[in-house]
Amino acid sequence: MKVSTRLRYGLRFLVRLAKSSVPLKVREVAEEEHLSADYLRHIALTLEARGLVRGIRGKEGGYVLGRAPEDITLLEVVQVLEGPVHPVECLANPLYCSLITSCSTRKLWEETAACLQGFFASKTLKSLVEEGGNP
Repeated sequence: MKVSTRLRYGLRFLVRLAKSSVPLKVREVAEEEHLSADYLRHIALTLEARGLVRGIRGKEGGYVLGRAPEDITLLEVVQVLEGPVHPVECLANPLYCSLITSCSTRKLWEETAACLQGFFASKTLKSLVEEGGNP
C-alpha cells in the first residue's frame, strides 16, 4: 500500500499553513518544499473547494487554513485528496466482485479500513505539527 504524491504534498502544504501566521503563496511553499508549483496549485484549489484552505487575493495574499488546525482531521484531508479509505475496491463498490457474500478475506479488509479510518480520524493537523510536522 502506497501513499500518493498528492496526499504527501497536500499534507506538507497544510503543515506549512498551520505553522504560518501570514498567508503563504503556493509558489513560495513549492520552492521551499521542493515541490512542483503547478501540481501544488492544483492541490490547493481542491483543498479550497472543500473549505480546508482559504485563498486571499492581493499583493499580500496567498493561502491560509480554512479552519483551526485542531478542527481539521487527517481523515478529512485523506478523503478530500484521495477519496474514501478503502484498501480494496469491493469495500467501496460491492458490485466490483461477485464473491462479496462468500469472500474469505472480506472481514480482514473491513477491519483494515476501520483501523485506517480510526487512525486518521484520531489525528489532527495540529497534532501533526506538534509531532514534528514533515509528513
